[in-house]
Amino acid sequence: MGELATRTQGQQLQTAKPQKRLREMLEQSWPRIQAVIGNNMSGERLYQLCVSTINKNPKLAECQPESVLSCFMKCSALGLEPSDVDGLGRAYILPYGKQATFILGYKGIIDLARRSGQIKSIHAQAVYQGDKFRSWEDETGQHFTFEQNRDAPHSESTLTDVFVDAQLMTGGFVFEHMTKNEVDQIRHRSKASGSGPWVTDYEAMAKKTVIRRVFPYLPVSVNAATAVAADESTPDYRDVFHPVIEQASTAHELEPAQPSFDQQEAPDASH
Repeated sequence: MGELATRTQGQQLQTAKPQKRLREMLEQSWPRIQAVIGNNMSGERLYQLCVSTINKNPKLAECQPESVLSCFMKCSALGLEPSDVDGLGRAYILPYGKQATFILGYKGIIDLARRSGQIKSIHAQAVYQGDKFRSWEDETGQHFTFEQNRDAPHSESTLTDVFVDAQLMTGGFVFEHMTKNEVDQIRHRSKASGSGPWVTDYEAMAKKTVIRRVFPYLPVSVNAATAVAADESTPDYRDVFHPVIEQASTAHELEPAQPSFDQQEAPDASH
């Protein structure tokens, strides 16, 4: 067998192993998994999303299957699909060593904030060289003016500021502003600073940074606040995959039927 064929076969085997382990974990732990994600997704759909994302980001196949599935469970529980699947940039699942990590996008954070029903509108804006932007605070409160120059070049090097403006249903508003230097300081503290959306979509991550800063001051649900606080981490669902106490007889009576999975590899959900 030629060198290329041998390498290809090895890659296929490497990918197939975690997919098999994911299927086994879903079948064995489905009732407890469903307790986390509710009825947002079927077991078959959850498995297909895992496989599809691994196909698009093969390094996830090198991560512990529990961490990969935990990130997908978090996405499903929040009603946000990974960007590799829907392309909306609301959430990402990225590999870091042997752990998969759940990362919220700024659109995902805005989505979570709006669900409270207490926010009339929320908008994040990047400011570039050539735009006219000024913010100040006086005895009457916070103020800002912004006029975009549509001909200004948009790149990481020309971005100067980001701000977020949230109009509340009560009639008030929340405003926050950060300079590029402040954004970059936050970036350098992130373990995702050298890969993923920080590299491919700097503007979106800059917007996310300023939204995260203002998030504690927004009227949001506990679920949304907890999700944002746990951003850029691996969800801890050890009790789901490795329960400390297994009440077999009671669980057998209460657990719903387990999902049925094809023994063949699930197709790429992106097609």
